[in-house]
Amino acid sequence: METLVVIEEFSKKGRGAGSVGTGKVEVVGAIPGDHALVELSRKRKGWHVGFLRELTVRSELRVQPRCAHVPICGGCSWQEIDYKKQLQFKEAIVRNAFPSMHDRVRPIIACDDPWHYRNKMEFSFSQNKAGEKFLGLMLAQGRSRVFNLTECHLAASWFSDVLCSVRAWWKKSGLEAFRMNGEGALRTLILREGQRTKEKLVMLTVSGNPNYALTQRQIDDFIEAIETVVSGASIFLRIQQVAKGSATQFYEILLKGRDHIKEELVIDTGKNKRELTFKISPTSFFQPNPAQAEKLYSLALQMLDLPPKAVVFDLYAGTATLGMALALEAEKVVSIELNPHAVFDAEWGAKINGIHNLSLYIGDVGKVLHDLRALSDFRAPDVVIVDPPRAGLDPTALSHLLSLHPVQILYISCNVATQAQNIQVLQEGGYTLEIIQPVDQFPHTPHIENIGLLKRKLS
Repeated sequence: METLVVIEEFSKKGRGAGSVGTGKVEVVGAIPGDHALVELSRKRKGWHVGFLRELTVRSELRVQPRCAHVPICGGCSWQEIDYKKQLQFKEAIVRNAFPSMHDRVRPIIACDDPWHYRNKMEFSFSQNKAGEKFLGLMLAQGRSRVFNLTECHLAASWFSDVLCSVRAWWKKSGLEAFRMNGEGALRTLILREGQRTKEKLVMLTVSGNPNYALTQRQIDDFIEAIETVVSGASIFLRIQQVAKGSATQFYEILLKGRDHIKEELVIDTGKNKRELTFKISPTSFFQPNPAQAEKLYSLALQMLDLPPKAVVFDLYAGTATLGMALALEAEKVVSIELNPHAVFDAEWGAKINGIHNLSLYIGDVGKVLHDLRALSDFRAPDVVIVDPPRAGLDPTALSHLLSLHPVQILYISCNVATQAQNIQVLQEGGYTLEIIQPVDQFPHTPHIENIGLLKRKLS
């Protein structure tokens, strides 16, 4: 049954939202100002999820999208909105997350080029009961269904070229997509690049079930499919081992090329401006928009007021990008990261960049902090940087952060909602929120990166 819905605003997930009877509905593919015929799903937590069937009135905000896959693709749901309007919506989201501190919110930092900015994409293999094969992204309204993507304007053009070549290889290979019942081989295809270095990485993820292992001929043909499109790429096979009752394990095998790629970022701390080189292994996290990451990190570091001989703790450090930049000015930087691959890359980066005052630790942030504080020569940090996952800081991490009692906390987040919740706890613990700086890392999507600077209240 279809219902006419007037789209009034965006939901917290960045979908168009309107009223239905006494409830609310969020509609995939709709934007404020649309009048839409919507198929409603069942209600969950007071909300319906609606599937757009027809626009009876088109919003004045709509522009002609660049990509042929709009609106079926779930990858960039805001592409039909003018970019300047996107920025206004995002800045409003940040202001709404901090309702009593609008005077602290700085104007959002735009992306110079809102196209071809992503350095990493992950594509999925899928097939239906009829045997039709699909390699691409999830459908926006497809309930986890995949469509055959042929172009994407968020990444470099070679991503689409490789995708089409791998799809052609798959059709000839005799292989099947992995299914939830454990059958089939092919799971995902990950493509990465260093935007400044132009180095490329390709990784095919397959099932660890030996009944569906690829033959050497299939692997050789896969490599050939890549090399007919791009030359010199690092090519990996990743085996995903799943066993009931055990944690999922991954094993990477280098098939061709080097075991990593490199990226370069120019970081301006206000006092120093330097080009830093970073190693990116196939599974290490690295900011997906490097050009905007330079702005994000430079702005964040310029906000800080480092005392002489400062000690800085960099928590959830990833490849220690911020830690390395701050090491140019601080006496000592301590970086903690759970992912061992990221820490190995950070060790390589510190060495290649000539940084000797950066200490790197692998492990859970809370446990490592507990162990460090037990050392006789422990020195409390003057500044703590946190850049946690979307879930934010858990109560234990917040407790550790407050007990460290730093003068300044720099909180970078890709989830403004959990960031605002955490900052409320920090404010109750004796900190004042001085600056809120949104940065648009992800044009044409509702996602926002946000910087918060907190300072300890003087007693």
